[in-house]
Amino acid sequence: MRKLLQNLAMAFLSLLFTLALLEGAARIFKLGTGLFWEPDSQLGWVNIPDASGWESCYGECQIRVTINSQGLRDREIPYENESGATRILMLGDSTTAAMQVELEETFVKQLESELNENAGDWEVINAGVNAYGTDNELLFYRLEGQKYEPDIVFLNMYLANDVYNNHPTLELRYGGQSAKPYFTLSDDGELELQNFPMEDTGTFWTKVGTFLKKHFQLPRFVAQTLALRGEIPPWLAPIVRLFGGGRGAVAANDGEDNAAEAAESGNDGAETAAQTPPRRPDICDPDPLPIIENAWNVTEALILELEKEVEANGAQLAVLVIPAAPQIVPPQEGKEWYCDVPNDQLAAFLDEAGIPYLDMLPTFREEALAGNGPYYFEKDFHMNALGHELTSDLLYQFVDETFVSADN
Repeated sequence: MRKLLQNLAMAFLSLLFTLALLEGAARIFKLGTGLFWEPDSQLGWVNIPDASGWESCYGECQIRVTINSQGLRDREIPYENESGATRILMLGDSTTAAMQVELEETFVKQLESELNENAGDWEVINAGVNAYGTDNELLFYRLEGQKYEPDIVFLNMYLANDVYNNHPTLELRYGGQSAKPYFTLSDDGELELQNFPMEDTGTFWTKVGTFLKKHFQLPRFVAQTLALRGEIPPWLAPIVRLFGGGRGAVAANDGEDNAAEAAESGNDGAETAAQTPPRRPDICDPDPLPIIENAWNVTEALILELEKEVEANGAQLAVLVIPAAPQIVPPQEGKEWYCDVPNDQLAAFLDEAGIPYLDMLPTFREEALAGNGPYYFEKDFHMNALGHELTSDLLYQFVDETFVSADN
């Protein structure tokens, strides 16, 4: 028995030594994509406070990312505005969190620098969280964002997935298969919050996964490698969930299958389709399926609700529309630009609602036609440093014209 215990101890120590070597290699070679999220019962998922690690952009960058004690990808910023600076709160998804570039290269921090150089004392707060939709962002503003007492709130919209994220069926189909709180519309058009608060977000294994992701690089690399396999065998799924993004509770397989069928059939998820789907739901479709129309209705209601709550707190809301990489690729001769539909629809809604907005798509296209750029990573769909620089320039002009000069 004693020899058996010795052998087991040796095997355990050998395993620890091997894992330590692998962790060291992951850190030295900066392997893996930063997975800095943990489940949260009220928001679905949040950035892990005080986490740090490397973002590799699937081999296209090497960025050291640090999350502050409040769960923001930013420097430490107290809730109380002790300096009396004009504050801008940036709500958004991964395009705002921008873990693919250095913090000071993000359009959020570049805008802050430009405003401080030219327009007084400003603080621009990065509240972006990967994979958030407008629904997550509204809840974040209610629960956290308003504590910073911002004077201006920007809703940064990435139309390649934001509208999908705001519909539970489409979120399951396109948004990473993550359970989260969400909103539906009542018969009289009022928003109704569902699945709030969520259950089972603090299990033992999610806590283990959060600890490993917060302190070690190897689990992030393992999760990314497994996820890139495409079809994940059922026996590997728990490992991916443990080491993966931590974006809420992952739906059961049956629920995912039903959601996929419902999304493709064009219904709103209330029933499962048995017939052959007519076509895949597509936000770029000028004749959208009913499920897309419903997602748009929810999205527009969320924007109006956010505007109401922001104004009730004495602040102003504005919308920044961030282009997707395929939208700025110059079309072949005789072809049209890819996917203007969501931008046109959102612009018409914001014009009618009287909400100021900046759609950067036209300028990004002009720059692309002029041969400038590239503004996005080739494999990773996020903006590179040049994209953030252009965004900052456009955003500074917009803030100056819309808020600074107008106030003066």
